[in-house]
Amino acid sequence: MIPPMKPALFPTVPIAATFPDAVTAEADPSVPAPVVFDDAKPGRCDAAPGTRGSRPMTAAFGKSIAAVFLAAVAFALPGCRQNDSDSGGDVRGGAASVPGLSETDLINPVGTLKLAIRERRWEKAWTVTGYLLREDSGAASEENGPSPSFEADTWALMGRAAHETGHLQEAAEYLCRACEVESFATPMRVRQAVIALVGVGRFYDGLAFLERAIAAQPDQTENRRWLFDLYAGADDRISAIPHGKQLIRSRLFDVELLVTLSNTEMRRLEADPLEEMVQRNPDDLRPRLGTAKSEFDDGDYDEAIKILREITSKHPDYHPAQAILGQALAADGRSGEVEQWAAEQTAGIEDYPGYWIAIGDWARGRGDLESALRAFGQATQCPDPDVVQVWTRLATLLPQINGSKQQIPEATVQAVNERAKQLSRFRQLKDRFERTGKISRAIALDIAQTLQQLGRLWESEAWASIAMTLAEDDAVDVAGFRKELLSELSAETPWQVRQGHPEFAPFYVKFPMPEIEKVVSSSRPERNAPVDASDSPRMTAGEVMPSWKMSDQAEARHLRYFGRTSDTLDQPGIMLYETLGCGGGTIDFDRDGWEDLYLVAAGGTPPAADSEPNELFRNVDGDFQPVAASAGIDDRGFGQGVAVGDANEDGFPDLLVLNYGPNRLYINNGDGTFRDASGLMASGPADEWSSSGAIADVDGDGLSDLVIVNYCEGLEPVTRTCPMKGTDQLRSCTPVLFAGAADRFLANDGSGGYPDATTRWNAKPDRNGRGLGIVIGNMDGNQGNEIFIANDMTNNHYYSRVPTESFALAESAMVRGIGADDRGIAQGSMGIATGDLDRDGDFDLYVTNFNGEYNTLHLQASSGIWRDRTAAENLTRPTIPLVGFGTEAIDMDNDGDLELVITNGHVDLFSRGDEIAMYDQPLQLFRRAGSQGYQSVDVDSLGDYFAKRHVGRSLWTIDANRDGQVDLAVTHQTEPVALLINETESNANWIRLELHGRRSSRDAIGSVVSVQTTDGPHLAFRVSGDGYQCSNESILQLGLGDAADERVDISVTWPDGITENFSEIPTRTQTSLVQQAR
Repeated sequence: MIPPMKPALFPTVPIAATFPDAVTAEADPSVPAPVVFDDAKPGRCDAAPGTRGSRPMTAAFGKSIAAVFLAAVAFALPGCRQNDSDSGGDVRGGAASVPGLSETDLINPVGTLKLAIRERRWEKAWTVTGYLLREDSGAASEENGPSPSFEADTWALMGRAAHETGHLQEAAEYLCRACEVESFATPMRVRQAVIALVGVGRFYDGLAFLERAIAAQPDQTENRRWLFDLYAGADDRISAIPHGKQLIRSRLFDVELLVTLSNTEMRRLEADPLEEMVQRNPDDLRPRLGTAKSEFDDGDYDEAIKILREITSKHPDYHPAQAILGQALAADGRSGEVEQWAAEQTAGIEDYPGYWIAIGDWARGRGDLESALRAFGQATQCPDPDVVQVWTRLATLLPQINGSKQQIPEATVQAVNERAKQLSRFRQLKDRFERTGKISRAIALDIAQTLQQLGRLWESEAWASIAMTLAEDDAVDVAGFRKELLSELSAETPWQVRQGHPEFAPFYVKFPMPEIEKVVSSSRPERNAPVDASDSPRMTAGEVMPSWKMSDQAEARHLRYFGRTSDTLDQPGIMLYETLGCGGGTIDFDRDGWEDLYLVAAGGTPPAADSEPNELFRNVDGDFQPVAASAGIDDRGFGQGVAVGDANEDGFPDLLVLNYGPNRLYINNGDGTFRDASGLMASGPADEWSSSGAIADVDGDGLSDLVIVNYCEGLEPVTRTCPMKGTDQLRSCTPVLFAGAADRFLANDGSGGYPDATTRWNAKPDRNGRGLGIVIGNMDGNQGNEIFIANDMTNNHYYSRVPTESFALAESAMVRGIGADDRGIAQGSMGIATGDLDRDGDFDLYVTNFNGEYNTLHLQASSGIWRDRTAAENLTRPTIPLVGFGTEAIDMDNDGDLELVITNGHVDLFSRGDEIAMYDQPLQLFRRAGSQGYQSVDVDSLGDYFAKRHVGRSLWTIDANRDGQVDLAVTHQTEPVALLINETESNANWIRLELHGRRSSRDAIGSVVSVQTTDGPHLAFRVSGDGYQCSNESILQLGLGDAADERVDISVTWPDGITENFSEIPTRTQTSLVQQAR
């Protein structure tokens, strides 16, 4: 979904313009037109403006690079189509006599050359060129002259002759000589020489030539812009940045330049034209960096490393490739290879942030946090200091290092945190500005203000200037802001103002360099030595086939329900509001020990209550009976999700139904019916689009509160359409077109009411997200609950309490490592799975994302600090092609290790060019293999449901048949709900625990359970929300593996922080554990 393109920054110049106007001839009609350079990489940025593609992409600087490549392609198509062998040999060789030329021709050979070109007699022109070069070379030799000495126009004429006879290398050389003779005085001629060099695959010679031209003629701003764009397109930001800065200081900028200069994240251009350079000049592999960077951005580290090793093997001192290679090796967990890579680096690599990121990640992986901090600190001194992942890494490391020692001043810690947040905000604002067509004055001003806060005043003023050119918006005062900003600017203003920015203080120098730095030498050791990858945690490719079985028994158990957002979800043209699907939850509403199901539906038009009714299925000995109407909970709002919990602390589970429109709170009467208590909770806007929710004690007063997660603001998502590029076919719009809606926190007042406490609790992030999933529980190991919210295309949110007299929350996801992925890039996040996923005794998260992104595994490194360990745990590549929605961490066979299960499905049914989108997608299951990470399971072997593809949405747990194994419920867009009964044969031990709070809230959300067995401890967390639009069963199921214990000891740390021990609790059964009274 790319915004409309602006015209090319530099128009494609006809090849004839390469040569003097006096000899310009009309184009030869026999020459085919050059192939049009396509900015859109198939499958990546080919969606229409406003539609949701695989990832946020933009052409940015694409059109200006396109101008070069278009002309370069044309340059490679000579007029008379002769190759070198057709021309009669070396132009400088041969006897003194010149066949084909008369004595008259030789009286004034330059004039003869001009006439031959005017008359399009290309072979004669080439012959004259040879004569001129031989004669001049001989004269220079007799006079001991250094080189031929033609005027610039003569060199250009000879270049024209060379080009038209197929001597493209010579044509490039002669054009370069034409520029050199006149000290690069003609900007157009310089650019055409660059085109000629690129046309024969000498891309980097073209860059070097432009550098010489700018050094000789620094005021040639158009050539400087070409140089900036070409460097940026080749992924050499360090070389591009000085030229971009100079252009902005000279007030010669546009949106494309501003976006490109600040793009530290992902490559946004296709790499095919650069690959063409390698085809034309196989001796230079450096252009392949574009492809390698794209693979790196896509998380395919194997392929990226393969390409980068090819590049660096041939060009060992090419630092842009070396820096990305180091990052890829570190990201892939290949620590031994990182060490060898570091030992091979040469002087100059230290200017590249990627170098410091690589060795910082290497140190962090070894547990050497202080050295890691030093490396990331060094990265902030590079010419490209504002790489968001550098600052987020610093922000997560500082609390771990400071601890109780307070080695770094608190003001510095807060400044680092703030910069990490502001940089993330800046990136998201740019993304929204581009996706909405680059027309919003308000967003442009917001970008300018963010840059001002970062101390980047020159860029701030440039963005403010851009905002001044956009459509008027009475709500924003751009002129006033710019006037104030100009008062701060002068010629002496540095690019990055450091006064008042303590984050740039050298606080890190007190810590040692990583040990790996000691082996870096300015002299390169022997290269291409065998690589020792024995320390890599990666496993061989392929899927495993465990003896697990699950079958869809919904129909057999009379669970017949199809909650859907539309009746036409199997046809193209789905609106955004119809894409999220409908969820459900597990609830034992009658407390008979058999878990029931509540399922929501939609199908109407938000916010009206005209949808299909929700349904409650009572579980009667494993058979499901619909009872919603008699229970009084057949809501007809546009249903999205449901939260289950004891909202009024009476011992019976209640329901919070989330709608696009008014939400509903149903209080369980304890007699099989519910009463509508929606009027007791603070109402939101009538058009509030709620997706998920949770019932849990947030403020620690022993009473359950309500948290409502909201998606987009208003009703525009219901009415706005987004056609496919070049067609009338409608597609779901990108969510970025719509503002994120604020989430709401409703406090239990102890009298049955739930007033809005969002402001009172300070539960307001820097920027509203588009919330889709939620989990509440004790995540950091300290007393009290935290809230994690998965947001779509904006940073995730994490709320924790702050030490104040009155209860308050603070949002800090980015600085805790769970606001985005490892690169600091926000994803299209939806589902959330939680648990002690690596069995190291703490709380981890797994978050599903959109296709083109990988689902993210966040493993907790220390209290309240997480690391993206997706690649190290082998989970990156399998999820990139799919759109992940619901996910849970379950123990399929009770062996004590949690598996990850994900239901996938695209948001729409559509095609992009020759690519047919995969609307229905396979469910995925990943099995943990100890220290070797995760293995993808061949799900086809699990049963018929898994062998088919589905358009999955919500997924949650239930033990529908009370056999001590975890079952699953799954909703879909194009088929009824599935009830997947776990039929795995396992002799492993297990235990099921139901917690009841007394001092704490009844549901005891935030409790941590540790079961002690002869094989070691097993940990479980009592959480609420459970991810995407759903609620899991409230019972904690723990697989105990091979432990033969018939009875076990259990410790429970309740939400109030007090730990109680329970002895001799029987296994292979369900037990209720009740907190002691005050």
